Amino acid sequence: MSTNQNPSPNSNAAPIEIGPDGLARESPVIAYTEKVMLRKFLSLSRMPEYIEENYSKIRDVERELANLSMEMKLTAGPKKAALERLRKKIEMSTERIRLAKMKEEQAKKAWEAAAKDVQDEEASKQKLCDDLNNLVQESSNSQLARLEELKRRMESLNPSRSSNTHTPSV
Repeated sequence: MSTNQNPSPNSNAAPIEIGPDGLARESPVIAYTEKVMLRKFLSLSRMPEYIEENYSKIRDVERELANLSMEMKLTAGPKKAALERLRKKIEMSTERIRLAKMKEEQAKKAWEAAAKDVQDEEASKQKLCDDLNNLVQESSNSQLARLEELKRRMESLNPSRSSNTHTPSV
């Protein structure tokens, strides 16, 4: 069904081909549509390759996931044991800290009690020193009083000597 309906004055021009739909095949719309259809056909013909490639990628990901899962299963036991050991060590350390704090509190209380005992002993010593000083003072005063008494008695026995003696003041 290809007929040449429009003879061109140029003899080098190719004859216009008419398609089954009655339109010229060299029409820009037809040419564009054919190009689009050809591209779609080529892309559809490459579709099995794309599908196979994507399936291959999916299988690779599934293989990697299985390897990771196996690795997790293999390392989960030792990791769990290590975590349990660390937890126990932390608990033991916490207990040692608690005991050390208790000892510190006991030592602090003992130190405070010892400091109080020292203060009490120092106060008792000070009181004893004050008492001793008072006794010494009283003794000195009583000795001086007795000395005065003895001087008076002597003066009374020997009145002529009383004018020469000097009496100490208290």
